[in-house]
Amino acid sequence: MNINATVVGQVIFINFLVMMYLTLKSAKGKSENLPLVGFYTFLLSFLFFPASWFYCWYWSKKNPKVTSEL
Repeated sequence: MNINATVVGQVIFINFLVMMYLTLKSAKGKSENLPLVGFYTFLLSFLFFPASWFYCWYWSKKNPKVTSEL
């Protein structure tokens, strides 16, 4: 198998798309600032992509935000 910069770039980009979708889906209803969650996912995916997996796991395990109706 021939691994070059193009293949590595494609893997990182596909990881970014998958992690962005899964993290935003997991964080919906749990975060007050969803665009900031997406921005952090973007940074983690391109700077050190295994960290984006842990960030997605963090949002999937976080409890939903409870709002009181007072």
